[in-house]
Amino acid sequence: MKIIITPDKFKGSLTSFEVAKAVADGLRAVNGYLDIHSFPMADGGDGFAAVMSYYSGAQLRHSNAVDALGKPIEAAWQWQPDTATAIIEVATASGLVLLPETLRNPLHTSTYGTGLQAKAALEAGARTIVLGLGGSATNDGGAGILSALGFQLLDAAGQLLPPTGQSLLSVRKIVPPENLPAASWILACDVDNPLTGPDGAAVIYAPQKGATTEQVMQLDAGLKNWAAVLKQQTGIDLEDQPSLGAAGGIAAGLKAFFPVTILPGIEMVVKASGLQKVITGADLLITGEGKLDNQTASGKVVGYIARLAKDRGIACHALCGQTELDEAGLAAMGIQKVVSLVGGDINATQAVEQAAALIKEKAGQLL
Repeated sequence: MKIIITPDKFKGSLTSFEVAKAVADGLRAVNGYLDIHSFPMADGGDGFAAVMSYYSGAQLRHSNAVDALGKPIEAAWQWQPDTATAIIEVATASGLVLLPETLRNPLHTSTYGTGLQAKAALEAGARTIVLGLGGSATNDGGAGILSALGFQLLDAAGQLLPPTGQSLLSVRKIVPPENLPAASWILACDVDNPLTGPDGAAVIYAPQKGATTEQVMQLDAGLKNWAAVLKQQTGIDLEDQPSLGAAGGIAAGLKAFFPVTILPGIEMVVKASGLQKVITGADLLITGEGKLDNQTASGKVVGYIARLAKDRGIACHALCGQTELDEAGLAAMGIQKVVSLVGGDINATQAVEQAAALIKEKAGQLL
């Protein structure tokens, strides 16, 4: 029996590498004759850079950066010298998980640290920057990245503004550096939300980053002004384009000044992994993530893998910490069986703390 293991991370618990290993160990404990192939996956969120570098053989680099509130840190990124390509993940410098809950406020956070990573990559000779959007603590429209690369944000009085979500409402002019960095950007994104409005960056995602209802409205107004200033200076209308609401609107700021391509992160990972070649002749695809919910089908690893299996006529079973989807929702995606860690005597906290052991124990139920 040929089995392909293709999990995403279990957020807050295990990386996709750790999940894949635990599933494989559990399956082999049940049947040592299974033909098992493991392909850790990621979308554009946390873990994207590590997974991409695993498949591409990129070199690990570190550079000085700051977190989303300006605290100095050392942040990792990946370097492919043969293609002059840097792989950076927003979450490594500007990530929400780096901030204690009491300090999370997207009015005050910035992607400046991610910009410092990009600057280091450009100084190393990068001609292409692959940026994984996801897991950010920010809602600055990419202003922080631009600022780190030499752009200046000015208010109506010509005064320099800090590149935070709060400042966007006051921006009246953006001054590019004399020598604009000559690089193209590929943005790995797992959502299709626009920059502003009821489905935009602030309304949908800012509450998860610590914003109150009043602050969400302020942030959305700031992004509307940001889009208007960008349009005035570049002629590009960014407000209603899909996917520009990811990671607090980072793509909007970058797309105004650089060549930008936006691609689903999971598609980039699948292509880099060579999964499409190995999947031929498979009897079962096993995928999974921490929680199966109504976002799973949209740009996420599990939804993509399930559709891939369905198109190939291959059975697809999913492992998760817990699920909010009913049988109809799972069937629509192409998932025939779900095994959840939460249930019986195991609650959500225990499932997080004992994830690896529980996955090994329950893996046999996926067959």
